[in-house]
Amino acid sequence: MAKIRYYIAASADGFIASDGGGVEWLDPYTDPSGYGYNDFYADIETLVMGRATYDQVQDFGTWPYDDKPTYVVTRRPLDKAAPACVQALPLEDLVSTVSAWRADADKGDVWIVGGPASTAPLIAANLIDTYELSIMPDLLGSGIRLFADGTPPGHLKLLSHKAYADGVLSLVYAPDA
Repeated sequence: MAKIRYYIAASADGFIASDGGGVEWLDPYTDPSGYGYNDFYADIETLVMGRATYDQVQDFGTWPYDDKPTYVVTRRPLDKAAPACVQALPLEDLVSTVSAWRADADKGDVWIVGGPASTAPLIAANLIDTYELSIMPDLLGSGIRLFADGTPPGHLKLLSHKAYADGVLSLVYAPDA
């Protein structure tokens, strides 16, 4: 059975990107351990990525996830030359697709990549199994929030935590059902 995992970095004041969607504020964080990213990524079979995140990653140049199938949640066709491992996932099919994966005994873990537009429907449908947050010791003041306004309230239980020398705090939560 696939675990649906929301893995993301956020500022201490709860933003995942600056007002313009930039993530340059993450550049100083270069711990050789990757803050657990390498171990996390090794466990992932499939990525589900929001459209804004996809466009941003495409602008980086080389596609960093070419070894994993990636589904881009979108309302419009992928207009850039998409890597062979990438395909569009209509927003209206997001919940049913992820729900089917989660129930599939043969499916590996799924990484939900990106911001509140793609995570909000999954949170509302109670489909996220773990929230894996790297909290960076920065205050952005404004930008794209970690969770969308109107996210259903709920309680999370802490599964693990790790503090790094540079002030980064990695937290793993699960819904407390």
